[in-house]
Amino acid sequence: MDVKKHYQKYWISKNGLEQFMNYERNWYLAGFFRKGQKVLDLGCGDGSAALYLKQNLRIDVIGVDISENAIKKAKSRGIEAKLIDVEKSSLPFGNNSFDVVFWGDNIEHLFDPAATLKEVKRVLKKEGSLVISCPNMGYFRYRIYYFLHGALPDTEWSGLSPWAWSHIRFFNLKILNRFLRSEGLFATKTVGVNRRFLDGLLAKIFPSLFGMILLVEAKKI
Repeated sequence: MDVKKHYQKYWISKNGLEQFMNYERNWYLAGFFRKGQKVLDLGCGDGSAALYLKQNLRIDVIGVDISENAIKKAKSRGIEAKLIDVEKSSLPFGNNSFDVVFWGDNIEHLFDPAATLKEVKRVLKKEGSLVISCPNMGYFRYRIYYFLHGALPDTEWSGLSPWAWSHIRFFNLKILNRFLRSEGLFATKTVGVNRRFLDGLLAKIFPSLFGMILLVEAKKI
């Protein structure tokens, strides 16, 4: 798969611009940020999250993405955005540049997320935060699916065969925390996100089991 072409086509196929509150992860996102912070939106897409942070929290946001079409859409919303393939290039920012890096629903798409995590740590200020989200393969319904079918569930809801998925890395909370600690980042807040009412209530107590999506804040010590 040519990753760049894949996401070019993806953003061409998207009609209109994404609406921030249509995605359940974003219902919780504002609680991870404070007014006046400088934020890097890593894998910013069409800038829906960056726009919300900029307009509602008066946050200084810069976005980066692999897709030219996504960057064009983000810029049409007034977001400063740069075209970067994070797996092939270093981030074009100095050390200790950002209060927060928001890395939303991207690590599951990367061949080498560990190399990108090193760059995230580099551009974070001392005691800065990484806010990261990804599908939770520890979600109890996914566990049941694997038990019944002997195969991973399609967490993209794409309908494609597993060898055609763009999700190529799989995390639960334990693996995600190990991944973060490998670069000296330590989780300080975890939210399990689930649109289902009962599962969502239980995710507040047991995020690793009932969260369909994990949303984690990790501090650079």
